[in-house]
Amino acid sequence: PAGWLLALLAYMAPDLLTGGEPLLAFALALTNLVFVAAGVLLYRLFSPEPPALATPASVLQLLLVCIAAAFFSMLSGMTLVRWCAPEWFASGLWHMAGFWFTSELVNGIVILPMMLTRAERRVSPGKAVSQDRLGHALPAVALMVSVLMAVILNGPGSIGIPVPALLWCALHYSTRATVFFTAATSLVLMSTISGDLQGLEQSEASLDVIISARLGIALVALGPLTVACINSARNELLQRFEYLANHDHLTAVLDRGGFFARGQHLLGSANSTRAPVAVMVLDIDHFKSVNDRFGHAAGDEVLRSFARTIESTLRKNDVFGRTGGEEFAVILEGINRDSAVGLAERMLSEVARQETPVAPDQALRVTVSIGLAWHAQAPLNELDALLAEADRALYRAKENGRNRVELAELADAAGA
Repeated sequence: PAGWLLALLAYMAPDLLTGGEPLLAFALALTNLVFVAAGVLLYRLFSPEPPALATPASVLQLLLVCIAAAFFSMLSGMTLVRWCAPEWFASGLWHMAGFWFTSELVNGIVILPMMLTRAERRVSPGKAVSQDRLGHALPAVALMVSVLMAVILNGPGSIGIPVPALLWCALHYSTRATVFFTAATSLVLMSTISGDLQGLEQSEASLDVIISARLGIALVALGPLTVACINSARNELLQRFEYLANHDHLTAVLDRGGFFARGQHLLGSANSTRAPVAVMVLDIDHFKSVNDRFGHAAGDEVLRSFARTIESTLRKNDVFGRTGGEEFAVILEGINRDSAVGLAERMLSEVARQETPVAPDQALRVTVSIGLAWHAQAPLNELDALLAEADRALYRAKENGRNRVELAELADAAGA
């Protein structure tokens, strides 16, 4: 109730501050609140969840809600305002009804999307925004030029001039940015038309022009919003496919293919900066006995718990993946040998103290053996060779009793 009361006072404030009549200001504010209330109720009828402008269907939903809300607001205005200020209807009831309806409709379509647009989730960093700043700015520059041309020409077809640039923005930028550009363009066009008709609002001809222009602007705004939603949904779907193609479905870490692709990229980066690099191969000790004693469901839970434990010890840019069965691998860039060994030993202790529930009254603890290959400077050879080094060290760790870290002999020599 406090929110509705404050909204009512906020709607009334501009009229009262500019010398308007209190009763008329109240009627106009109440009519505006009818639009808001109708929109809220209609969105709640569609879904109990908060609305969002995220799919092409949501743009159609926005249009239907705004049309219905504008209709109810128009009925309210025809009743309340006509009773308070009959002189407003000198040009005729139908003209004023059209003026009222289009006014509310275009305001809803232009302003409401800015509140319904959710922040877009980025699965693959740096993919959506071009690194070329000039290229990234071109759609916005084109839009500004086209809006300027529309204002200068200011003819019947000027509303359509910014449309190609708006569509370019919708394909290039996020939905939120497109909503902002669309709203700004619509407001500039409406201000231009209103300025040209200043002082002529009560004539039938000027009302026809305003009604037509507002309908055109409202419908033009739907185009880039729909394209932006389609593009956003497509990008999100592609990012999901990319995630599924590169991640292990059980543990949610990189799968073998994703690990090699990401690891080779990290290795190339480390080589270009001559940074040290460490490669670890991790194998859960006696994992087969877990499956044999407790079943594969328990084994899956152990794998998930193990992956979470190892991931919690790593830095943001470290590469971690499941390379097969109970075997995992880690690549670290810019780490000295002592730190790499210390991290591996920390992994041992974290895994050893982690309890995984495998039955209602039973928890299981496992250990891990780690083979570590470290180079003072990232070598030029392929990742396979580094993993082979670490793998040989892993077998020594198993032969020497498991639950331990072994350094690769070649890595020791390189470190020395």
